[in-house]
Amino acid sequence: MSAFTPEHLIERNRANVATLFTLTDRGFDGFLRLVELNLATARAAGAESAKRSLEMLSSTTPEELFTRHTSRAQSVSEQALSYAGHFCDIVRDTHSKWVETAQAQYRYNSKS
Repeated sequence: MSAFTPEHLIERNRANVATLFTLTDRGFDGFLRLVELNLATARAAGAESAKRSLEMLSSTTPEELFTRHTSRAQSVSEQALSYAGHFCDIVRDTHSKWVETAQAQYRYNSKS
């Protein structure tokens, strides 16, 4: 059984607090990136919606309207896949940073 000195406990506590701040910072960084992605997506969707609405209103025949509507559905699918890819990249990056920090802290605390 090892006895911890007060200095040793203080050092470990400081390291744990530093790790907590690092994890919090990385979590907020990931959250900020998700907010930026959502804002960019909302802006693009609003602009695209206004453009498509004007195109729909300019349709003169039902066939033309249907064709434009069908092309819009394909465009939305592609945009959704792009959004999902960016979202997963952000989450994966944030997760890997958390795991890296947690592993470093585990190694530090496992030292004798």
